[in-house]
Amino acid sequence: MSVYSSCAGGRVIAISGSAELLITEANLAAKVVFHLPKQFHDNYLELTHLALFHKIHELVTTRGGEIEVRRRHEALRAPQRTDWSDYLEAENLHIIENGMVQQANALNTALAYIPPYFHLDAKGVLADSSAGHVAYDPATVNTVLASSKFRSLQDRLVKKRRSRYGPKEDVTEIPEGCIAVFLQGDNPHRQGTAYCDNETLLRTVVENAEGRTVVVKAHPISKQLDDAQLILQLLQEGLPVEGTDANVHDILRQCAVTVSYNSAVAIEGFLHLKPAILFGKSDFHHVSETVRTPEDFPNALSAALTAKYDYAKYLHWYFSRFAVSVDDWLLDDKLVQIFGATGFSEERLGFQTSVQKHQSNQQASQTKAAISETQRLLKGLPDGANIKLRRVVSLDNSYQEFIGRHGDQKLRICRHLSDGGRQEVQGRVAEIGRLTKALRLEHCTVEEAVLSYPEFGVLCLSQAPGVPLAQKIAGAAGSRRAKFVRMGAEWLREATSGRVKHTELASLFRLKLLKEWSLDNIEDVNDCGLLEQLLSNFSKRARQVKGMEILQIEGQGWFSAENLMFKDDVLCGINIREAHWTSVSRSAAQFLVDVQLRYPLKAERRRFGLAQDDWRAFLLSNLVPEAERRTALPFFVAEQLFRRFVSDYRQPEIRENARDAIRAFLS
Repeated sequence: MSVYSSCAGGRVIAISGSAELLITEANLAAKVVFHLPKQFHDNYLELTHLALFHKIHELVTTRGGEIEVRRRHEALRAPQRTDWSDYLEAENLHIIENGMVQQANALNTALAYIPPYFHLDAKGVLADSSAGHVAYDPATVNTVLASSKFRSLQDRLVKKRRSRYGPKEDVTEIPEGCIAVFLQGDNPHRQGTAYCDNETLLRTVVENAEGRTVVVKAHPISKQLDDAQLILQLLQEGLPVEGTDANVHDILRQCAVTVSYNSAVAIEGFLHLKPAILFGKSDFHHVSETVRTPEDFPNALSAALTAKYDYAKYLHWYFSRFAVSVDDWLLDDKLVQIFGATGFSEERLGFQTSVQKHQSNQQASQTKAAISETQRLLKGLPDGANIKLRRVVSLDNSYQEFIGRHGDQKLRICRHLSDGGRQEVQGRVAEIGRLTKALRLEHCTVEEAVLSYPEFGVLCLSQAPGVPLAQKIAGAAGSRRAKFVRMGAEWLREATSGRVKHTELASLFRLKLLKEWSLDNIEDVNDCGLLEQLLSNFSKRARQVKGMEILQIEGQGWFSAENLMFKDDVLCGINIREAHWTSVSRSAAQFLVDVQLRYPLKAERRRFGLAQDDWRAFLLSNLVPEAERRTALPFFVAEQLFRRFVSDYRQPEIRENARDAIRAFLS
């Protein structure tokens, strides 16, 4: 006889005789179940159109959860069905590729028309996603974020002529101002989203084209032959249609409007600022004209051709609220939130708290491997066999740096792994040699290039004594802090002496570059507003200083208080790179903003958002011309504040200091 009961610390599922099965909460952890077409079971981690499954798999397995892969039953794709409990047991979280399921423990996913965005939606995907049921208000969308994301998509897709199904590389001439019809095979009809058949759609468009050429492209993979036969049939009847296999971006560049049921090409058309007419149900109907009967088309065409939608704002609203990006550095956190909203917390999924330990073990293995590989390389190089590596300073795909010894001398061993490694080493050695001769003040020196192997991208540098100047600035106040700030400016002035020229400030170009920055990682709406105000201020300054004459120096883009080592009143420049021409005001702004964000001087007196005492101390060196101190210098301060706030947003202390500095700059 079995008795079912419960107890503290776990649940007794069954007791039979004297034996009992005690299952704890950890044992009862829910699985994440992938429902995929059978042909993708073995290789889904290799397929780009299933990229979101890659990310979810990595998240779950890394945190100790369990993944199960099942064949997707056709019932999970049946739009008329209302009960799926026979296929989706309640205790697990189910993720269904191209699903049409609405059940509490299920999420549907599919590419959200264009990469890198995917639906992960409890309502459905594409035409059935949650977006279709929500009202859209462009006034609620941040303009800065919207324009940034829009340009990013244009750069990725439009400029590179990329589309989903391996688009044609050759450029095709398309009639300007045409109506572009994109057939979708039988997909919309099988999914129940089409308001008419393909023939009715095409005849309706041709008969009401008002003299415009109708260009038709068959779907690349779905019932392509049926689409082609329909186009041929209409041609044989003498109807004015032009079939094409052109790259969709060639068509979108020339057309006046797109026509489809709910095609991804309509979204791509928005990137070309082309309006869309839809003959089917869609979740992006907010900025499209929808035709439910053939009689609706003439009015829809007229409305589309005169529409003034802000597609940048719409796409930002759509993708940020109703999709996830596989390129988002916050994706793991967002996935956990989505799972939690579905009722599957980290605890319920059995996620372990030992993730950091796993990651640190992985990093330790990578560090050990990098040291071993570089040590073997050095053994085969002249004088390199005597170098002993001690620890890692930096590791990434293009650059590695180690601390080591060569006899009694401490070294920094820099290894450039990119294709330009040879040129990088040669440029660094040449610049160090030039600075060694140029720095004539007793308190200004530069690191030494001890050994170099350009063909292997390896450079061995002397390890400068002392502590970073930034550390001295951080620990000082009053006149002592001012002294350290001024010394930084004097080092740069000395290092660039004789290497100056005058040029015009290309402020509008710098404005363009700043507007193109991706702001996808800014989540706080107040921070978005702050950046919008700063960009507006920057735009005004850009117009005011356009074309003004400024001083340029052949200096170091790396120049900062972190890269100046201080010992016994001597500054030694480290991390030297090949010099390039840059504005002296930009270098000054970079130095001052970095000091303000990392080691802020808590003072009420500010100068363009920065501590006034730091500002005055730096300018005492006379590095920055008088004419630029109220013009070009604040212009570059605004630029640096914007860049640093965005790029270092994940660092709480810098983020807070940047907020404070930006508010002070704007006040």
